[in-house]
Amino acid sequence: MAVDSALETWLFLPALWVALAIVLVGADMLFGFHFFVLSIGVACLILAGLLFAQQGPWAVDAIGSWRGLAVWFAALSVASVLLIKGVFQRRRGRPDINEY
Repeated sequence: MAVDSALETWLFLPALWVALAIVLVGADMLFGFHFFVLSIGVACLILAGLLFAQQGPWAVDAIGSWRGLAVWFAALSVASVLLIKGVFQRRRGRPDINEY
């Protein structure tokens, strides 16, 4: 039980998600994972914003438990992958100035 509550305490810290986002975005820039890890890092950053907003007096408890956190993270990851891939694939349709 103590491990479960400690893990849940760490999972709801926005600073943990910001640090994870920095690591993932940095790894994508250094190793070139074709924007897949970048989009998951963006999802981590959005989730950190949601957790930070949830701690304020104006927010509702939208996330709830660690299961809700996992669902939010999965949904944000899929949405950001689709959005970033869609943006970069649309740009690919333009003619390249280097093609002769």
